[in-house]
Amino acid sequence: MINLTDMTVKRQLFQHESRVISCKQITTDCYLHEYEAPEIARSAKPGQFVKTRVTSEYAPLLPRPFSILDVDKERGTIFVLFKVVGRSTVLLAGKKDGDTVGLLGPLGNTFHTKPYGELFLIAGGIGIPPVYFLLKTMDFSMHNVRLFYGAASKEDLYLADELQKMNVPLEFATEDGSFGKKGLITSIFESTLYEYKHKSNACILTCGPMPMLAEVQRIACEYSIPAQLSVETIMACGTGICQGCALPKKVEKGEVVEYCLACIDGPVFSENELVLQNG
Repeated sequence: MINLTDMTVKRQLFQHESRVISCKQITTDCYLHEYEAPEIARSAKPGQFVKTRVTSEYAPLLPRPFSILDVDKERGTIFVLFKVVGRSTVLLAGKKDGDTVGLLGPLGNTFHTKPYGELFLIAGGIGIPPVYFLLKTMDFSMHNVRLFYGAASKEDLYLADELQKMNVPLEFATEDGSFGKKGLITSIFESTLYEYKHKSNACILTCGPMPMLAEVQRIACEYSIPAQLSVETIMACGTGICQGCALPKKVEKGEVVEYCLACIDGPVFSENELVLQNG
């Protein structure tokens, strides 16, 4: 068992006034941006994130966290995928090539894959970035990998074409049946576990909405498969000062007695570290 909170490494942070290299609208409400950030690009790992300040004005006051989707070390750039959900992301979506954004990172911990030969990657909707980054950096000679990606509808399966080019066994699911199998991706994943039930040295790596993570946590515990859960939650400061991303922590008897912080203890946690609610 790996306790990822205990393995959190204090890495060097870099602050940039970064030039926007490219802006692409992926769907009606999802955008892919590339930012010039050479130090972050060289040091970022899958699962980590950046805090992004959209404007020098006081509104919005706080920067917003975005998982790093990919990096180009040679060009010194990072890629961020985001969905428009509020004022900050509306302003960010309006950025043009050559504009600037403020970046701080890389923040948080990362996935750990070395001990495991069999990896099940599960992503939900806009939770795809850390999973995508992991796939782009993984040594496939060391792992058997299978990807499960689900969303509400086809439009919410971001970067599906790019994922299909990776030559990784891949299962799509949508709740409305518009693409892939109909249903929840966690149900699709659980229905395949009989194939792997007796496999040793396996691990689940996942990112998505909290109800999905809670269900992955249940499956991991029920089937005795280690899991690493990358949480999606509000992070105001990104450095642990504001305490706004506190999550209830498990203890041996299952009673909630303390909290951990997603920004500095996570965002990646082991399946036995958090108390998550499915719903």
